[in-house]
Amino acid sequence: MNGHRHRLRAMAAALAGLLLAVPACQSRDRAGGNAGAEVTVITMANIGGTIRPGQLNEWAQEVQRRSKGSLRIEFRDEYREGEKNAEVATVEDLRRNRIDLAWIGARALDRVGVQHFQPLLAPMLVDSYELQAKVFEAGIPDRMLAGLNEAGLRGVGVLPGPLKRLVGVERPVVGVESFVRRKFAVSDSALVDLTYKTLGASAVPAPADVDLAGFDGVEFQLGTVVGRHTYRQADFVTGNLVLWPRPLVVVMAPAAQDRLTGDQRRILAEALKSRQAAAIDSARQEDRESAETLCRLGMKIPHASPAQLRGLHEAVQPVYRELRKNERSARWLSEIEALKETTGAGPDSASCQEKTTGASPLEGTWQRDMTDGDWIALPPDRADGPLNGTWTITFRGGVLTKTDPGGDIEQWPYETFRDRMHTSGTVNIDATFRISGDRLTFSDFGFGKCMDCEGYEVTFGGGKKPWIRTRDRRD
Repeated sequence: MNGHRHRLRAMAAALAGLLLAVPACQSRDRAGGNAGAEVTVITMANIGGTIRPGQLNEWAQEVQRRSKGSLRIEFRDEYREGEKNAEVATVEDLRRNRIDLAWIGARALDRVGVQHFQPLLAPMLVDSYELQAKVFEAGIPDRMLAGLNEAGLRGVGVLPGPLKRLVGVERPVVGVESFVRRKFAVSDSALVDLTYKTLGASAVPAPADVDLAGFDGVEFQLGTVVGRHTYRQADFVTGNLVLWPRPLVVVMAPAAQDRLTGDQRRILAEALKSRQAAAIDSARQEDRESAETLCRLGMKIPHASPAQLRGLHEAVQPVYRELRKNERSARWLSEIEALKETTGAGPDSASCQEKTTGASPLEGTWQRDMTDGDWIALPPDRADGPLNGTWTITFRGGVLTKTDPGGDIEQWPYETFRDRMHTSGTVNIDATFRISGDRLTFSDFGFGKCMDCEGYEVTFGGGKKPWIRTRDRRD
C-alpha cells in the first residue's frame, strides 16, 4: 500500500504524457533515433498494474532497435486495474479496436472461444522450466496462435511464463484431500474451472489483489506471492506442485494490424520470439529469488510426497480425456507428453535453503518524524500529498519492516556488506548507511531496474534528518 503511494508519485508525470499519446499513429520522433523520421506508435495495454512483465519491456526495446526507431510500443499501465475479468474485457477492447496491443494470459483465452492453448495448460503437464523451454523450441505455442484468427483477433507471439503454484492459507495444499470441498481464488478460465471441479474444489475467479479471507487457497507464481504480499494472509506455498505455467499471448487488434506494413508486423513477431529463451531464464531466476524472500519472511514451503503427486495426476485424468475429444488438442497433448518423457524433468521444486548470516549493525528499531519540509524532493505533480508523522523501520532476522504513520507496512529481506544495505523482493534498494551512536542515515541510493522508486529515497533519507534508535538492538 505504502509502496503504491511512492510509485504513484513518481509515475504521475509519465502517465500524464502517456494519455497524450496518439495510439497507432504516425508521429514525429521526439525521443532520439532518426530526427524528423516518421514513427509508428502502437499502444499496448498492461493489464492490472504498473509493473510490467520484464520481457515485454525488453521486447519493446528490441522492436525499437530492429526498426531503427521507426516503430515504438508505448504502454498503458494499470489497464482495467482491479477488475475480476480484466483479460476477457481486454480481449473485447481489442476486438472493438479500442486498444492496439495487449498481453493476455493463455488460460483466459478459452473464455472467448479460443481453446487452442488448453493442451499447453493441461494440469500437471508442463511442470518445469526445462520442459516449457522444449515446448517453445518445438514451436508448439506459435502454432496455437492460429486460433486467434478464428476469434477475430491477431496473434503476435507467445512468451513462456512462470510456473503457478498452490498457496494454502491455513494448511498446505499437497494432495487430493487438500482440494475436496475447499475454495480457491483463481484466474478465470474454463480449463481451470474444470480442473478444480474435477478435484472436488470450488474455483472462484478473482483479481490478483484478492483478499484471501474466506478462501482456503490461491494459485500464484512465486513472484506474485512476494509482490502482492500474499504471505501476510497465507502460511504455505507448495514447493513442488505445479498445475500449469503462465505463458503470455501478445494479441493485436485487427485495425492496428491493418495499419502496419508487412515489415513492421514481421519485426514485432521476430522481436518477441527472440525473447522466449530470456523469458524462461527470467522466470527461473524470479522463482529462486522469490523463494528465498518468502523463506526469510517466514512463509513455509512444504512439498507433496511422490504418492500425493501420483494421486493428483490420476485425479485429473478426466480433464485429459475431455481435451482429447478435440483432435487438434489430442495431437498437441501427445507432442508435449513425448517431450516430457524425453526430457525427464519436473516438477520444478522450490524450497527454503538454510542460510546463516552474522548480526547486522542495523538490527533494531529506528524512527523519525516527517513534516512538509521533508518532502520537497518529491516531484511537484505527485499523485498524493506527503504523509507526515512518525515513520518506523525495524531490522530483525534479515527482514526490514517499514511502517508509515498510517500503519501501512512494507517488508523486504535485506543484507548488509560493509556500509551498504541491499533489499530484495518487491523493491531493490541499494544504499550506503552510516551509524553514529543512536543515529542512522542513508545516502547514495540505487534502485536497480525500478523506474518509479524515487519516493523511497525521500522516505529513507533524502533529507538531512536521521533515524533515531528506539530499542536495544537485541530486542
